[in-house]
Amino acid sequence: MWKQITYLLFWVAAFIITQGCVTTTIDEKDIDTSADSDADSDSDTDSDSDSDTDTETETETDTSVCGDGETTGTEDCDDSGESATCDDDCTAVECGDGYLNETAGETCDDGGESATCNDDCTVAQCGDGTVNATAGEDCDDSDESATCDDDCTDVVCGDLNINETAGEECDDGDIIPGDGCDDQCLLECVTNSLTTTYAGGNGFAGNMFDITTINEVIINSFDVNLDSGTSGTIEVYYRDGTYVGHTSSSVGWNLLGSTSVTSAGDGIPTVLGLTLGHTIPASTTQGFYVTSTTSNMNYTDGSTPTSSPDMTLTFGYGGSYPFSLTNTPRIWNGTIHYDVCN
Repeated sequence: MWKQITYLLFWVAAFIITQGCVTTTIDEKDIDTSADSDADSDSDTDSDSDSDTDTETETETDTSVCGDGETTGTEDCDDSGESATCDDDCTAVECGDGYLNETAGETCDDGGESATCNDDCTVAQCGDGTVNATAGEDCDDSDESATCDDDCTDVVCGDLNINETAGEECDDGDIIPGDGCDDQCLLECVTNSLTTTYAGGNGFAGNMFDITTINEVIINSFDVNLDSGTSGTIEVYYRDGTYVGHTSSSVGWNLLGSTSVTSAGDGIPTVLGLTLGHTIPASTTQGFYVTSTTSNMNYTDGSTPTSSPDMTLTFGYGGSYPFSLTNTPRIWNGTIHYDVCN
């Protein structure tokens, strides 16, 4: 029995030695150096990758056709052509889109206001009631108004445009008073005079002559050439149309004014000092008769007309008072004082 046990222990020891157990004896000490490594590693990797990618591309093609009468795709409308609400490019009608649609009432469309087109798509025209600054309009009241001239410019005195609605009576292009139109564009009368001659050389009671106007004039008074040392009453007559043919009758003649004076001397103006205020329209001829009831009035032989920028005097007859003039041609000696108010 013990023999079997001893035998078993032998083989166990042998087995241990064969497995790396080493016994070393130093200085009779028994050192057991034993390295026993028992590592149990279990690595179990299970990788399951399942990738499922589904990519789908869908392309839609616009097959709309402008003008086919069907509104499809990007079309705003489609009336099979231009209509009052739809342009023929199948966009909705809109003034300012740069597209002229005459069916919708547009006469132009420049994409906004231009020198020829208003922003309401009507052709720019002064007097249309639409202010177009690009076309140079300051205003547009469809006609002359108190603030707008009929050329669509603001009312300004001195612009050569007479705006009666704004109260202008004249506009001579400046605002300088004393030239017939003041700085408020109101008429002002400019006093002028026209002298014939004081040469004398002949004489009788009075003279007849014609005044033909260029501008409208207002006859205020006369100066005459009386014999020295005389005094008397001076009468002034006029008639519509020429004096010619009416030298021996008072018919058609109108007494304009009269005054009593004393001569200032031969060849010197004797001022009558009348305030006649007699208006002769422009481009009008009237006959005049200036005569003394008692004194001799000097005049000159001849017929040369005398003119100013406003009128022309054409001569003339001389003779006795009241209507008996037979001497011709005679030039009346004197000065006409008048106003021009336009």
